[in-house]
Amino acid sequence: MIDRNKLATMVFVGLFILSGVVVYAAPKEEPWSEIEARTKFLRTKHYIEVIRVHSDVFKSAKAKGGVDVPGPFPVHVILPENYEIDINRRYGVVYLLGGKSGWDNGPELGGATYWSVWCKTPLAMDNLKSEVLNRASFQDNVNDRELKMFNQWLHENPYEDVIAVSVWNPGGGDTSKYEKYLIDEVIPFIDANYRTVPDRHFRGIDGACAGGAQAIMISARRPDMFAYAGGQQTDLGSYPMVPDVWRANVARIKKAGGIAYNLNTNVKDGCNSYSNYGRLYELVQDMKATGFPVDVHVFESCTHGYSAYRYPNGHQALYWFSRQFSKNFKAMGINQDLGPAIAADKNKIRNASQTVDQRPFNKGSGVLPGYW
Repeated sequence: MIDRNKLATMVFVGLFILSGVVVYAAPKEEPWSEIEARTKFLRTKHYIEVIRVHSDVFKSAKAKGGVDVPGPFPVHVILPENYEIDINRRYGVVYLLGGKSGWDNGPELGGATYWSVWCKTPLAMDNLKSEVLNRASFQDNVNDRELKMFNQWLHENPYEDVIAVSVWNPGGGDTSKYEKYLIDEVIPFIDANYRTVPDRHFRGIDGACAGGAQAIMISARRPDMFAYAGGQQTDLGSYPMVPDVWRANVARIKKAGGIAYNLNTNVKDGCNSYSNYGRLYELVQDMKATGFPVDVHVFESCTHGYSAYRYPNGHQALYWFSRQFSKNFKAMGINQDLGPAIAADKNKIRNASQTVDQRPFNKGSGVLPGYW
């Protein structure tokens, strides 16, 4: 005998299906406390190597409670899906800086873990590589228009893998000391040990919240190192000095060949100073007026925090950097006619990384053909 309650439920669902109405699950946004308690990597197709880079700049750093944590600090290198098979291919690199909650937890618990674990960057790379996204890819933190936009991008220009480097960054508006750590110590190590292209046109820097503010300042001061910069939910309220730092370095940026920018935020983001014509909006207008390319996306899904970086904002940023590097590989004739990928052991992979020519390319004016 059929239970009356079950029968009523079946009829109710059937009516919705027949009427063409689709009911989606509510978006899932985990509490920050649960996210920040996680330290284990997800099982994804994008492997994470944990390295520690010797530093003369930071011998130690502070964590919660003023605890002094000795270096060297972990750096998480998120590798392309076929990195150990397609051993002749080279990749662009995106350096990812965490937000305030990352450095509050310190370089061991919150530094590199911010993007590799808390923001699930390897899973976002898996999703993009699959070439088809659905609502489950975003844990329902996406609307129909946004999902259609992502799939249209992937259909027209499939995602090509990058190397994503999740690296610790300290708080504060003065990034001069951190620039020495990142640019003089971390980046040379990555270029020497992985199959990168040691050239600004294949290197980007991005960050979450305060990390986005730092990414804009660091790239402005060192445009010789970065042709691409971004910010996800960039916090210019806590970092009001960012526009002034950027404006003070416009001539330097132009001399280096320019920087292309990718900025994304959310309607419900408390740090959104774009939609209300605030600091971020004014900075974007200045960037455009100066002649620099700027892509801006304001997502309707997600509030401020990890869900945005895991889902719409994080996916969009990775895809954007991938497209910039892909165009440059084609323009410079890199990764062309590589032949079939072959399986190889890790020793051969490491040797291939170390023997590749790491000299900068002769770019002439420093501007790629068709760059602007």
